[in-house]
Amino acid sequence: MNQKEMKPTLAKNRIIFLDVLRGFALVGIIYANILSWSGLKFLPFESIKALGNIETDTTLYNLLKFFVDTKFYTIFSLLFGIGFYIQYSRNGDKDGFDRTYLKRLGILFAIGVVHALCWSGDILTLYALMGVLLWSMRKLETKNILRLSIILFTFPLLLDIIYMYTFAQDIVKPAATALKVYPDMAPDLIVEGFRSTQYIDVFKTNLHNLIWRWYDFIPSGRPFKVLGLFMMGFYLHKIGFITDGSKKLKYLIPLLILGLGFTGLAATMSGSVASFSKDWGNVLYKLTHEIGQVTLGLSYVGLLALLVDKFPKFFLFTLLKNYGQQSMSSYLGHTFMGIFVFYPFFALGYFGELTLQETFQIAALILVFQFVFAVVWFRYFSFGPIEWLWRCATYGKWFPIRKKKN
Repeated sequence: MNQKEMKPTLAKNRIIFLDVLRGFALVGIIYANILSWSGLKFLPFESIKALGNIETDTTLYNLLKFFVDTKFYTIFSLLFGIGFYIQYSRNGDKDGFDRTYLKRLGILFAIGVVHALCWSGDILTLYALMGVLLWSMRKLETKNILRLSIILFTFPLLLDIIYMYTFAQDIVKPAATALKVYPDMAPDLIVEGFRSTQYIDVFKTNLHNLIWRWYDFIPSGRPFKVLGLFMMGFYLHKIGFITDGSKKLKYLIPLLILGLGFTGLAATMSGSVASFSKDWGNVLYKLTHEIGQVTLGLSYVGLLALLVDKFPKFFLFTLLKNYGQQSMSSYLGHTFMGIFVFYPFFALGYFGELTLQETFQIAALILVFQFVFAVVWFRYFSFGPIEWLWRCATYGKWFPIRKKKN
């Protein structure tokens, strides 16, 4: 029996670039997610036009779709796989690792369930479930990890073709009267639910959206893609690509060209990643989009690694490091502040009342607040607040959180 003691990673042993990368990913994620909290995702197009600023907002939305949408969740998913590799490489041979890691995932799942009941766009529950599958494949040979990651990421395309020739043709797609439409509930009813001053109305509307979000995982194949990205992150960090190879121009330039090229090509095609394909055109769109998604996401990693290497003391990287070091607190903080600003039952009630430009300005203010909070917090504490509680719950003991005075 291995008698090595399983211990949590110390704050001083963190890899700084990965914290910077987490912070960077979170910046993109808030701009993607704020469309839900603001109501713009559900607001009928006529109502969006009535807000004015439509030309600027259209440009901003197209930029969001091109440079942000799916690329930053790709990075965040890679980081989950990287995080698992780091923990496994340091502690995998120690007594209690499996039990401790699975307990950690169980707590993550519980946090995700609570978060999902507040906002349907939660990703933590899916991460926890896919994390168990990642753990189960931890002993695969390195080359098989890469192969399986590619298979998992592309497997939804095969399923999509099967759906196309079985039941997809019989599915009636609702008219595109908003950015997000549901077959059983009109956009104006979704907006009415979230604009209610009664919590129970908001809860019921969010629960409706949550059920449909998990249903949408079928045509989008999100669980397979997330697990594939987990394994890709595991592999790429194991071979040293994330912190070293990604910034080499011989890899960075081709990834950037492929990412921009395939993302640009997808932008010229009509299709939807979240819909069942009824023809080969949509299958081709999904393939094109997803190649662009991964390659552009990886090129962002390489560009950031190169910049951090060239300008390690640049103040923005310090802000991103602190922000990323408390990534769970930052991510959950997005939702709390989004609900505070936009939901009438809770506070300010700007749901469906701001243009996309104004909404992005709110996102920027939230980021500034969180950046400042993180800087001040880490002057006195070693771990983010939610990270500390998660750590204590995982190991069943209270760890010191305050930094020791020199």
